[in-house]
Amino acid sequence: MQSDRRANYGTSFWWTRACIVVLGFTLICLVSTTTTVAFQDTDAKDAVGDDKAMPVEMPAEPVMKPAEVAPAAPVDVVGGDQPTQKNFLEWLIAASGPFGACIFVESFIMVALIIMCLLQIRRQNFLPPEFITGYEAKLSAQDYQGAFNLARSDESLLARLLAIGMSKFQRGPDAVMKAMSELGEDENMMLEHRLNYLALIATTAPMFGLLGTVQGMVQAFEEIANSNTTPKPSELAEGIQLALVTTLEGLVVAIPAMIAYSLLRNRVIRLMFDTGIMSEDLINRLPPRPAGSPPTTVS
Repeated sequence: MQSDRRANYGTSFWWTRACIVVLGFTLICLVSTTTTVAFQDTDAKDAVGDDKAMPVEMPAEPVMKPAEVAPAAPVDVVGGDQPTQKNFLEWLIAASGPFGACIFVESFIMVALIIMCLLQIRRQNFLPPEFITGYEAKLSAQDYQGAFNLARSDESLLARLLAIGMSKFQRGPDAVMKAMSELGEDENMMLEHRLNYLALIATTAPMFGLLGTVQGMVQAFEEIANSNTTPKPSELAEGIQLALVTTLEGLVVAIPAMIAYSLLRNRVIRLMFDTGIMSEDLINRLPPRPAGSPPTTVS
């Protein structure tokens, strides 16, 4: 019965994970599409500056002939080269490169992991007050079978520890503590494995950012090496932009992942400790069973 509940819980957990990832991706896309950033290249800015300067110099030449006063080129440049409009998401993807894409994927995984851990690592899932009150009431009334049934019907970690401990009660206290310890270690290992993914993201995100930085600097120096003259800053901007953007992205992903890992891991340690203390206290309140009574088993 417990294995069926664990399987159903695992299935619902994976469905929750998928829904959270899809929801997070939708929200980010909606926010990014509503935020537009106008980008204009250096040549277009120079053309606009020359066009603005022309009307100032025109009145200072009263003797100019009509044939000399018709520079239509600046007007055509301004009219033809309009600032390119990109939303923030498109600009970020274009400026990030392949290593930035890896960081982008890690950011989605990080958000999904943090949300899942926050939903799972709650005191209600470890030590629900209503279960503790009901279980203690059963013990006070000496309704031990009712206490066992109550523990089997609850999904919290404390209830599962008590249920597995009571099922081994006839075999002695050593068997009880061993069964409870094995279940507690198994639950702790599952939580630690999930949190270790956050630690992995916190470690690899800056490394991807560093790879993007190196790629951007190589691209900028390659432009200098292949140019016969001194390259314009606009020609080097693409490589430098890649270097800076990927570094920024790596840090933006790594810092929250590192903070979340530390806080959630400390919370897991505390909740596991409190659950172990409470389970031992409640199991020790059970009276010793007669030697001839049949053991309680979990169906």
